[in-house]
Amino acid sequence: MSKLFKESIRLEVEEGVQHAPTAFLYKGRREGVGETLKQWRVVQGWWRRPVEREYFQVRTESGAVCDLYRNLLTGVWYLQRVYD
Repeated sequence: MSKLFKESIRLEVEEGVQHAPTAFLYKGRREGVGETLKQWRVVQGWWRRPVEREYFQVRTESGAVCDLYRNLLTGVWYLQRVYD
């Protein structure tokens, strides 16, 4: 089971090597990233409204699994999904 947010939630993210997330603030609480489970890139819509994102599925130090992405056009980070 997972919670996919209708509107992705903007995050403040601490980055490590090659922009990999090392921690993020969610609901006023700092969540450290324990490990990156998957990483992928989405590039589409160049003919309309371009979308370029770098996704990271991470497990936090508290055990939560989340999908985060960084908008490659703006550099802004978002939380898209939290898995139970």
